[in-house]
Amino acid sequence: MKILLLTIVCVPCMLVTSAQSLWMPLGKDIGSGSYSRHFQDVASAAYQPAGLSCLRTFSAGLYAEQRFRLQELPLYMAMAAFPVGAGAFGLQLSRIGSSAYYRQSAALAYGRSLGRRVGLGIGFNYETEVLPGYGSRGYPSVTGGMLYHPGICWHIGLRIYYSPQQPAVYSAGIGWEAAASFLLTAEVVKAADEAAWMRATASYRIAPPLALQWGIATRAPFHYAGVNIYWHALRIMFAAGFHPQLGITPSTTIIWQRDSTE
Repeated sequence: MKILLLTIVCVPCMLVTSAQSLWMPLGKDIGSGSYSRHFQDVASAAYQPAGLSCLRTFSAGLYAEQRFRLQELPLYMAMAAFPVGAGAFGLQLSRIGSSAYYRQSAALAYGRSLGRRVGLGIGFNYETEVLPGYGSRGYPSVTGGMLYHPGICWHIGLRIYYSPQQPAVYSAGIGWEAAASFLLTAEVVKAADEAAWMRATASYRIAPPLALQWGIATRAPFHYAGVNIYWHALRIMFAAGFHPQLGITPSTTIIWQRDSTE
C-alpha cells in the first residue's frame, strides 16, 4: 500500500517537473516581477536572488498551492527580505508533498546593486528528500542571478541553479515595463537534460487596489491567470494554473511590502 501511495504522489509530479523545476510554482509565475522595477517583490526575489538588490524595506510573504488539486501535492513557501546597506538578505523555507513523501528546502540569499543598472545575487540552499520509514537524504544547491536595467522600461536577467545531485537549470529573460502599472515579460528556461521551454506573462494594475496577471508557456503546467488585491502594504493574489490533462492548480500569495522598490 505504501508503494502504491508513493506512486500516486510522485508520478504526476515527475510527469511535469524535473530537477529544480520541482520547486517552480504552477499556480502562478512568482519570478515575473524580477524583470521590472515597480513589480519587484519578496516572492520574485525568492526566485531570482538578484532581485534582492531592488528591495529597500523589510518584506515578507507566504505562497501556497494545491498542485492539480491533489491533497498529496501541496507546495508551501515562506520568504522574507532584510535590507542591509546597498543590498538585502533573503530567507526562504519551502516544502512540497505529504506525510508519505515530501521534499523541503531552506535557503539563505544575498543580493546587492552595483550602481543603478546592475544587480547581483546568490543563494545557498539545502534540500532534503524524505520517505518516512525508508530514511532521507539531503544535498546543497546554489542559485545565482544577475539583473541589468539598461533603461527605465527595459530589464534583462540571467539565473543559474546548480546542484551536485541534479542537472543544472539556466534561465534568461527580459521585461518591458511600459508604465508603472503595466509589465510584459518573457523567459527561456533550459535544464541540462531537457529541451528549452519559454513562458511569457503580463501584469496590469488597472487601479491602485487591483491588478491582473496572466501567463502562457510552451510547457503545459505553467499557464495561469490571477488577480492581485492591494491594501496599504498588504498584497493578496488569488491565481490558478491550468494543465489540459491534470487540471487546475489553485494558489494564494500573501505579501507584506511597502511600495519602496528602487
